[in-house]
Amino acid sequence: MKVLIVYAHPEPKSFNSALKNTAVEVFEELGYEVKVSDLYEMNFKAIADRNDFTEISNNEKLVYQMEQKKGKLTQDILEEHEKIEWADLIIFQFPLWWFTVPAIMKGYFDRVFTVPFAYYFPRLYDKGVFTGKKCLISVTTGGLDGVYLTRGLMGNASQILYPLIHGLIYFCGFQALSPEYFWAVAHSEEKRINYLKSWKRRLANIHNEEPIQFNKIEDYEDNGRGELKSGKITNFQILGKDFERKIRRKKKRKKKRKKKK
Repeated sequence: MKVLIVYAHPEPKSFNSALKNTAVEVFEELGYEVKVSDLYEMNFKAIADRNDFTEISNNEKLVYQMEQKKGKLTQDILEEHEKIEWADLIIFQFPLWWFTVPAIMKGYFDRVFTVPFAYYFPRLYDKGVFTGKKCLISVTTGGLDGVYLTRGLMGNASQILYPLIHGLIYFCGFQALSPEYFWAVAHSEEKRINYLKSWKRRLANIHNEEPIQFNKIEDYEDNGRGELKSGKITNFQILGKDFERKIRRKKKRKKKRKKKK
């Protein structure tokens, strides 16, 4: 397996860095090929503008998507294209900042997932360009898991990640694996140690994981142009159910540990 880790955190001694390093170690032990795009170390340009092109077809007015189609992209974008094409699995590793990704990661999405490299009609969703590749979101939070429940203070965590998982990952055809959440990582050294252990276990078996089963284009009326057909729940609800299952499993594990004590 070929794995690309796109990593966004400014501090090499952070827990996000530990998660990234752990992933590299696990995959290399398994004999996988691994590449890392460390966005801060690369000083990756986060702003999408006319400087993303070696040539502009219309100097008077920038139409960003049209210029992407011309293919005159700068070398830093082309290098990331090569990595994405190479990879079987992509992991996006980042802390949750203001209910979204760090700006440098958002800039990566804006600049690297170009048209037609990453998407074009009708190559979307289950018919997308990257069908067959898997993708995993790994995110750390400052808050405890209880505040990210449906009736919690922050709201359901799956709602926060939905724009990324559905609006970019699945939109471009990736098979989205269930996201990995690391709650309140600054609060406890013991918790961080346990998180790294569980992270290792998951990564060691990730080749066997089934992706989230989102609706396909054929599940909508008029070949995707209309509403979801009767009897099916929305992709938003599907991701929410995946999150709820994850929380229930965590609670069961906690109860088992308490009984052993």
